[in-house]
Amino acid sequence: MIVMDRENIFARGWSHVLSTTNDVAELQAFCDRVGAPAAALHLGRRWPHLDLKLLPRERALALPDVRVFERTREMLSFVCSAEERVPPLR
Repeated sequence: MIVMDRENIFARGWSHVLSTTNDVAELQAFCDRVGAPAAALHLGRRWPHLDLKLLPRERALALPDVRVFERTREMLSFVCSAEERVPPLR
């Protein structure tokens, strides 16, 4: 599942996009779907994510299958709770 924040409070006009399963392929496909440049994908840290702005951001916000959170903190809480519900791979 793709989730995003409406706007990053530290970078106006930008949104973060995450996969609830940290699926890089899902993020790459989403990047293509909204017309974002490949450079929007950031790997590393705890969560791979997209940083979107301008038209790709507006397209993403308009998609009915994307869960949008008002605050980044709320989105991260949701993703963390989703990780806890997924059993580890063996």
